[in-house]
Amino acid sequence: MAKTKSAGSTAWKTIVSVLVVLLIVVLLAEFGMRWFTAKQVKDQFHASAEADGIEVSEEPEVSFGSSPVIFGLLSGEISQLNLHTPSTLQINGDVITGQPESTIEMEGMTLSDDPVARHMVATTIIPEDYLLVTFQDSIANESGVDMLRDVVVTDITANGESGVLDFELGGGLATISLRPSAVNGQMELEAIDSTLFGMTLPEQATQSISEGLSKGMQDQFTGDLTIEDVTIIDGAVSIRISGDNVNFNDMNNQMSQTVDAVEDPR
Repeated sequence: MAKTKSAGSTAWKTIVSVLVVLLIVVLLAEFGMRWFTAKQVKDQFHASAEADGIEVSEEPEVSFGSSPVIFGLLSGEISQLNLHTPSTLQINGDVITGQPESTIEMEGMTLSDDPVARHMVATTIIPEDYLLVTFQDSIANESGVDMLRDVVVTDITANGESGVLDFELGGGLATISLRPSAVNGQMELEAIDSTLFGMTLPEQATQSISEGLSKGMQDQFTGDLTIEDVTIIDGAVSIRISGDNVNFNDMNNQMSQTVDAVEDPR
């Protein structure tokens, strides 16, 4: 009986040892896969910055949640991917290169040449000087008159304390203060105050200006995605957007058209 118990105990120890070894192998494989995938994402970020002639001092941050990445790779879908990229923006006159600071959270991202995320939430920090150039570019493109680029909207100040964007028009001839918000997935700009030659503008004129600027921000920064939140901080605007079944190739093409228009405004 003692010999039988000893044999059974030895067999159990052997099984446990094998399971431990297998667990270590899986953990090492999981660690290696996370490291490799994160490295690929970081390398792509640096390659994109270098293509724009930008030196990056900060590293992007990549994480994958609690679900095993290795199983996701076998099934062709990563269950969760979180990515934070530092700003690579460089603004020279009316030419913009690089991208603003962003934090992206994706769920159910397919691994293919045409990747799609079942759900995505992205928060982007847009500096006021970036806002100014994109507004000026939009005005020039829509009007077809390039000389209007620098004379309609001449300055934008993001005031975090009051939560408004202060627009200077015509070099100070007129001003308008707008408070952005997210309403039914769209951006709205509420006119708080407006003046012309120091005199308050009529409500109808103020409303027309705010609607035009609101459409400009919606088209430039969010496209077809849903706007969840807009927050003014000192010197910048934080916009959180979301979408379901987001096709990254389509989104990249859409954003590239906007960036190309700003990088080569003429």
